[in-house]
Amino acid sequence: MRSWMSGLVVGIISVGWWPALPGNFFTLLASLAGVLSLRQGQRGAKCFSGLLLGCALGMAHGNALLQHRLPESCVGSALTLSGEVVSLPRRSEMPDGTPRQRFELLVRNLQPLHCAGPRRVLLSYYGPQAMVPGEHWRFVVQLKKPWGLANPGSFNLQSWFAQTGIDARGTVRRDQARQISAANPFYQAHHRARARISERISGLPLDADVRAILQALTVADKSGIDSRLWSLLQQFGVNHLLVISGLHIGLVAAAAYLIGGSLQRLGACMGANRSLPGLCALLMAGAYAALAGFSLATQRALYMLAAFIFADLLGRRGRASGNLLLAAALVLGLNPLAALGSGFWLSFGAVAALLWLGQWQRGAGRVRRVAGTHVFMALLMLPLGAWWFAGGSLAAAPANLLMIPLLGVWVVPVALLASVCFLLGSSMELLLWQVAAWPLQHILPVARWLDQLSPGWMYWHLQGGAVAIFLAACAVLLLVIPGAKRLRLIAALFPLPLVLPHDPREPLPQEHTRVTVLDVGQGTAVLLQAGGRVLLYDTGGGDPAGSNMARSVILPLLRRRGVDSLDTLIVSHPDLDHAAGVRDVLRLLPAARQLYGGAQGAMPQGRPCLAGESWSWPGGQIFQILSPAMETALPSNNASCVLSVEIDGYRLLLPGDIEGSRERQLVRYWGEGLLSDWLLAAHHGSRTSSSQTFLKMVRPDLVVLSHGYANRFGHPHPLVMQRLQVAADTVIGTAASGALEFTVVPGQPLSISSYRQELRRYWM
Repeated sequence: MRSWMSGLVVGIISVGWWPALPGNFFTLLASLAGVLSLRQGQRGAKCFSGLLLGCALGMAHGNALLQHRLPESCVGSALTLSGEVVSLPRRSEMPDGTPRQRFELLVRNLQPLHCAGPRRVLLSYYGPQAMVPGEHWRFVVQLKKPWGLANPGSFNLQSWFAQTGIDARGTVRRDQARQISAANPFYQAHHRARARISERISGLPLDADVRAILQALTVADKSGIDSRLWSLLQQFGVNHLLVISGLHIGLVAAAAYLIGGSLQRLGACMGANRSLPGLCALLMAGAYAALAGFSLATQRALYMLAAFIFADLLGRRGRASGNLLLAAALVLGLNPLAALGSGFWLSFGAVAALLWLGQWQRGAGRVRRVAGTHVFMALLMLPLGAWWFAGGSLAAAPANLLMIPLLGVWVVPVALLASVCFLLGSSMELLLWQVAAWPLQHILPVARWLDQLSPGWMYWHLQGGAVAIFLAACAVLLLVIPGAKRLRLIAALFPLPLVLPHDPREPLPQEHTRVTVLDVGQGTAVLLQAGGRVLLYDTGGGDPAGSNMARSVILPLLRRRGVDSLDTLIVSHPDLDHAAGVRDVLRLLPAARQLYGGAQGAMPQGRPCLAGESWSWPGGQIFQILSPAMETALPSNNASCVLSVEIDGYRLLLPGDIEGSRERQLVRYWGEGLLSDWLLAAHHGSRTSSSQTFLKMVRPDLVVLSHGYANRFGHPHPLVMQRLQVAADTVIGTAASGALEFTVVPGQPLSISSYRQELRRYWM
């Protein structure tokens, strides 16, 4: 049976990494071959059978997923859909104060019929009406495919859409929503209970960050956790504790198991069933998962817990590894794309590691087991953190040693008890909320103070490759084996390639120059690296005080490449789609040269761009500012800092958001000096830019468009696309290609790569 399940798990997981799917005929063929192979008695045949059936299951799920995607012809069209709110709305506020709610809608009807297909859509509503789970609404929306940015080192949002079954996403304006019917009083009760508890916590007389943490831990409502708080917790390596997952479900299940064991002993004289502790654990864990909205992480933890509990009830205690394999097969059978996320591997990897450790801890005292387990898991996070996050927190081990038992024994149990009292109308609930919040109110100020000593000092960059990560993982597993001192001594050397200091400023060979146009949606961010030096042109869009592209895209990539400082930071102009992340970049990375176009904005230490200024790097890269000159009172777009870069005979032109009038002025002044091999299209392909006069003078071989997928501005404009396609041999957009990387090596042809193409999966 283990052989068959092993093949099944491998088969299901493998399909998620396929670049394309074969048709239904191949699904049927794999199913038949798998069933026929199962009839063979050999272990190899059973494993092969499981592999084929796993592939068939993965292909069937994948084809169904693609069939429910929004047709391309319907993207951006005004559609009328009705359905039921099936998630707790996540409320936030836009920079201009407009309220926003994000929620999932189960589609019941979609017009016109040729656009029908999506079953579950993610909507953003900008209006005053409060959405309640279970309510039926009708919306006029503009839908688009579940698209995500594609950048190295960044979170893959499209994989999350695929895992959760989101078929489309869209936006609803305040005058385009109408409620059809109220929620059934007995349907979606857990979501309504979650909403009531979340609203109650938000009204408590506590620190805003404390309220946000209580909301996340109690009902998985993370709307109050802004990027500042998330970054703070990430520095200490405890941000994972705010995501209700296997750890939280396990803590609740353990407490319920102990309670069930006590009840069993008390009722022994009355013949209490031995299954009582396990059933109590499963019941309480299920209730907590419902309170958390049955997220992917809680579902995974529940399936794993159920597999172990039922195996125990059936007398399979000694087959822990087989139970873990059964849990993995169950999780993947219900959601074949669950393995796309790091949570799947971290959860099952952690349990497998604990089972491995348990083999060598038999006979050890309780204190030694607890301490040894914590040290073991902290060491194991080094290779896991290197693989998934390219680093980890230096403070993670002591911080988790404090926070895990504190949350598990104090904060979470008391908060859950307060929630029950609140729903029952008990007057004890306020006191219990205050008791649950007390340790958080005292720990957070200390954490803020430590973080302010030197921003980012606690984060440890780990740049090891696959071999270094594998060796480090083996070392952690071997170190717990008793005896064999020589083996442990040798194993202790394995992690050295992962943690040894390296020169973070030399990620490229000295003679190479790499230009990366990042996929930042409707915005701009260009990274140039050569000879250990780094230039960043613009920092993408977002909210300067909240989520922005610097935090989610630029800084993770710079960490991945080992960059700890910038030679030059240029902000073309102060519009948010170009400058939202300036403060975040400068907070973590010093920049020797800081230049800006237009108003000074977020660069108090910078100086304005001035036409004619030039500088060079030791590798021969030459930079020159072409605009603005000494003009005053220029419109924001036309005040953009225009940068020309020469790299080994190639010329790159970055014009910011200049418009046609400014382009003509540049043509008159610079003339042939504008001639370039590559051009970043001005203003994301706006109709007001990329004039014929300008393009004829630049004469680019290649044009790159930095724009968002199906953006509301309609960029690039069709007329501009026509002009660009006439003017250049190649026109590429980041929306379709993801991050674009240009590598220049003297004496070799220009190398161009598309990250979305490299990452190609059938579900993208």
